[in-house]
Amino acid sequence: MITMLYPLSIAFPIALAAVGTGIGQGLIAIKSFEGVSRQPHASTEINKIALLGMMLTETSAILGLVISIFLLVDTTTPLSYEFASLARLGIGCAIGLTSLIAGITSSFPAQAACMSVARQPFFSSKILQLMLITQTVIMTPNIFGFLIALLIHAQVPTIDNYGQGLQLLAAGICIGLGSIGPCIGLSSFAYAACTAIGINRKSYTKIMPFTFICEGIIETPVIFALLISLLILNTHIRPEQATIQGIALISAAFCMSLSTIGTGISAGKVGASACLQIGNNPDHYSMISKIGLLGLAMIDTFAIYGFIVSIILIYAI
Repeated sequence: MITMLYPLSIAFPIALAAVGTGIGQGLIAIKSFEGVSRQPHASTEINKIALLGMMLTETSAILGLVISIFLLVDTTTPLSYEFASLARLGIGCAIGLTSLIAGITSSFPAQAACMSVARQPFFSSKILQLMLITQTVIMTPNIFGFLIALLIHAQVPTIDNYGQGLQLLAAGICIGLGSIGPCIGLSSFAYAACTAIGINRKSYTKIMPFTFICEGIIETPVIFALLISLLILNTHIRPEQATIQGIALISAAFCMSLSTIGTGISAGKVGASACLQIGNNPDHYSMISKIGLLGLAMIDTFAIYGFIVSIILIYAI
């Protein structure tokens, strides 16, 4: 039964990526229609932002397609199809899950930008800049998943025990699940940032630097997940303890990835709330930013706890 995953794994990356990208692009199109309906004279600027937003969202589908084609043309014969199937499932988790979530969440800044241009048509260039920056940051977990997928694939032909199969599966699970919370958090913040400029264009000079700082903090948990994935990939599996080591690595992957979900979502919500307050009250930027950054720093500590426990699980056995 597990062996069936070997050929089926070819479809996972592009199938999941297509779902995420399709939903994301559809949401952008809906908001562009609403924006044009509200401000017909800004239709050119709104269409431009919608098209650029869709192009960036398309990145998820392209990365998923590249991995699927890579697996399709692979002619290497693994030592064991059963163990290699677990590893290929890890590839599906690494690129498939990150493409699914990034495809949807990367559309949020574009959605907000379309509505902000409808409110502030003469400020479209600045809104576009912020949209492109935030969309690019949201796509970074997908790029991390792409890199981990390539590293997993490089080790597939050499797998000869159950522990190594679990090891590569764990690496994919860690970055795949670990991207969900931060991507949602980044999209929540990006949506609020683009919306705030539409509310008050004078807040742009305050929101732009605040965006760089906050998105760096919100993205920290997925960087922890990337580090744990790399540590898992570089762990030496001893044949006499292969199974128990594999289970320990799976546990480390779930520990790290699940600890990023609440952290990433909560951090994004806090940053988004601060962004909207800055948009409404730019004169109070100093006080709002200090409180917001303090809240973000406190929330990120939970991801650090998961990171520490994951390292212990990796090296304790």
